[in-house]
Amino acid sequence: MKQPPASVTPLHLPGRSWWLLAGSAFLYAAAITLGILAKLYGSPGPDLLWDEGMARDRTTARTGLSLALNTLFSPAGNITILLLGCAVLAFVFRRPLAALAFGSLTSVGWLSSEIGKLTVSRLRPPSGATHALLLESGRTSFPSGHTAFAASLAWAVLLVLARTRTQRNFAAIGGMVLTAIVGLSRLYLGVHYPSDVIGSVLISTAGMLLWLPLWNNLIEPRLRANALIRNLTAGAPREHQLAVLPTRR
Repeated sequence: MKQPPASVTPLHLPGRSWWLLAGSAFLYAAAITLGILAKLYGSPGPDLLWDEGMARDRTTARTGLSLALNTLFSPAGNITILLLGCAVLAFVFRRPLAALAFGSLTSVGWLSSEIGKLTVSRLRPPSGATHALLLESGRTSFPSGHTAFAASLAWAVLLVLARTRTQRNFAAIGGMVLTAIVGLSRLYLGVHYPSDVIGSVLISTAGMLLWLPLWNNLIEPRLRANALIRNLTAGAPREHQLAVLPTRR
């Protein structure tokens, strides 16, 4: 019977320095300050002009895409994406450590936006002015949860799954495009201000900076010694086990 390896190969994710916690605090404070200042200005805010301008240029194709993104990156859609992605990594590619890193990074960045919503409590843009295509109300405008998840997902793909320089370049460009499209779709639908979208990127990035040193220094070393993680990894084809090694260019 084949014995499992004594340990699992490290993921070698960037961000071991504890100084990243200071960067995380700074970004989060900047985002919350942006949200509070926007809230103090009042509703509607000065950036409502973006929403109104996009509402005048709606087309069937853009509306269909925006509504599809609204469903895909809804809370239910986000959970489905996370569960499927982690399941494929853990049980198809036999990379449970990468699955946990991918899932936790994405979740921390996304859920950080929920803390921002509770902290700022900003009113949604007035639906009459934006001709909103969705019924969104209440004090949950800042930041955009949809955009925060897209940005967090992009960060997780870049940090965990991209292994070569070419893959990292494609992941970075693709992630920025995805985040921008999702953010613009929230303005197009008339349910968020531009400052909500900017704040969501700042907050999700702050979540990444918070989680990386915790993962690298405290969490991953303990997971690599876990028997279940070792057993799942032991069944991986050799090329998948080697895939976690850093690539030198």
